[in-house]
This record gives sequence, structure tokens and C-alpha cells, in this order.
Amino acid sequence: MEKLLTVAVPVYNTKNYLRRCLDSLLQNDILDELEIIAVNDGSKDSSLEILKYYKSKFPNTVRIVDKENGGHGSAVNSGIANASGKYFRVIDSDDWVSAESFSDFVHRLSKEDADLVVSDYRREYSLDSRTELFEFSNLEDGKTYKFEDFDIALLSGEYFVMAGSTYKTEVLRKCGLSLFEKTYYVDMQYNIVPISEIKTFSYYRLDIYRYMIGRAEQSVSLASYVKNSLDHERVIKFCVSFFSELKENASETVVTYLSIIMNYFLYTHYRIFCLLRKNRYESYSMIKAFDSFLKESSPFLYNESNKNLFIRIQRRTGFYYLFFGNRIVTRLIFSLNSFTRRVKRLIKSCLGA
Repeated sequence: MEKLLTVAVPVYNTKNYLRRCLDSLLQNDILDELEIIAVNDGSKDSSLEILKYYKSKFPNTVRIVDKENGGHGSAVNSGIANASGKYFRVIDSDDWVSAESFSDFVHRLSKEDADLVVSDYRREYSLDSRTELFEFSNLEDGKTYKFEDFDIALLSGEYFVMAGSTYKTEVLRKCGLSLFEKTYYVDMQYNIVPISEIKTFSYYRLDIYRYMIGRAEQSVSLASYVKNSLDHERVIKFCVSFFSELKENASETVVTYLSIIMNYFLYTHYRIFCLLRKNRYESYSMIKAFDSFLKESSPFLYNESNKNLFIRIQRRTGFYYLFFGNRIVTRLIFSLNSFTRRVKRLIKSCLGA
């Protein structure tokens, strides 16, 4: 039977968090509309046993896909391939949702037909118990927007991320989304590729997703960025190539929107190699090679990224400062860049922009 919403839950060695995740999703008033596809991605702990318990307790809602380890991207791909719901979203097994907001979301979704539904999310910082809400304050709750006519300025520099995005399943299949396997940072692909098929999107002012930050093994930790920098480069090169090909026939709105995302990714990438890597000679050669790749593959993105002070100073100095105390110099530039962005936001706020 077709469900309204499929939630893919990638699972890999998360026995300590899995129950919290599933309990937050399995609300009695929405079970008939909900399909949970828990993809056990070769876990070596007791995660599969936990999933089997929930499958026995909620046989009409919980499905298990048990597969060899292929990474987060492989688990999401499996979820899309097996989904029966009209809509699809991803909830990582070490994260969770606000039960009340999620129930409201599913009820509202029953009357929805937009290609993409965007909602709010929070970052929960486990080390200092801090929480940070991410919302689109300029968007109207419940309103459906035509993407082609949408004023990108209303996003105020934000974009639609995996934690806040619910796509029509047919959109994800039609765009041919296939995330890299055994590769970190594939959420960049997830945030970019489906936009090629988005015609409409709706915004729900619901604080749903709880994204936990603070585990040392997370891909967004500084140590992981260093360790998996080649993965980051693989994915961002794919995104650059995808953008360059799409740009030829895409609308101005799509190009503008994806430029915002790509500039953020590029900024992160230059930081990884110029701030975090220990071997400065290797860092120098790799970032120079990537910079040449970007300039050749997408002159448009190259010029757009040059608007970023951090990247612009690197290029103007020829990246040579990597040979001389690169951490100090890079941090100085990063601090200056952050200060400039804060001043710009303050000015916009004062002007009522």
C-alpha cells in the first residue's frame, strides 16, 4: 500500500541513539501514513537487533533493508529505491525529530502537492548543551512558491538542506539522484541535484529536525574534514561539473540559487586544505590543482567564489603563504572574512533589508 511519507533512516553502529530516533518518529496518529525504511548499512553492533524489535512492534510501518556497508550515500540510495511514499525524507539514526512537530508535519503533508516541502531544523551541540534554530524567517508559513519566479533574496543566504527538505519521491527518481557510495559529504549532492526538477516548493514553519553535533566521528567534525578531505574534493568536483552542465539550460533563479550553495561549499573546501591539513607542501599543490580545475570547469563559479574575501586573498597571494605558518595567516583571513560578513548582516538589519 502506498504511504504518504517515506522516511529513510540510515543506520550504522548507532545502537546508543537508534531508539531515540525511532521513538520520535513512531507517533500513533500518523502510523497509517508513514513508512520507515531503516537501512542497516553493515552495522557491527546491536543496531540490527534493535531494528528487528521495532519491526515486530510496528509491522505495517517499519521496513528493514539489511545490506553490506556502503556508506551514508548507499543507504540513502537504497531508501529511495525502496520507497513507496509520495514524499521522501532522510532522518539519520543518531538524530531525532520533535514528535509533536513531526506529527503536525505529516498531517499537513496529506494536503500538499509541492515538489519540495521545506521546514525548520535545529543543531543540538552535545558538548555544551547549546541549541541553534535554523529557519526561513522571510518565508510565509504554508505558502507554495513557484521556484522559477521566486525571489532568492528572501532566503537571506540560506538554502535547502537535507535536514529540512522533504521531496516528492518521483522528483528524486526523475532527476537521477545517485549518491556516491563509501564517500562522506554526499549531502552536497542531495542538496543540489534534485533542484533541477523542482517546479514548486512549500514552507512549513515547523521546528522538526534535531541534528546532533559533537560526536568526534561525525563527518562535520574538524578531524573528519582533515581525514576525509579527498572525499570532500570528489563530491565538490561532481557538484561543480553538475552545475556547469545544468547552467546552460537552467533558469536564472536556479542558477542564482545553486550559486549560493556552491559558494558555501567552495568556501569550506578552500578552508579544509588551507587551514586543516598538516602537510603544507601537499596542501599547496592540491589547492592549486583544485583552483585550476575550478577555473577551467566553471569560469562562472570561479568568478563568483572570488567575491569571498577568504578565497580572493588566497588567490592574490598565490597560495604561497601555505609555506609560512599557514595556520596563523589563514585564521587571520578567516577572522577578517567572518567580521566582514557580520558587518554586512548588521547593515542589512539596520536598513530593514
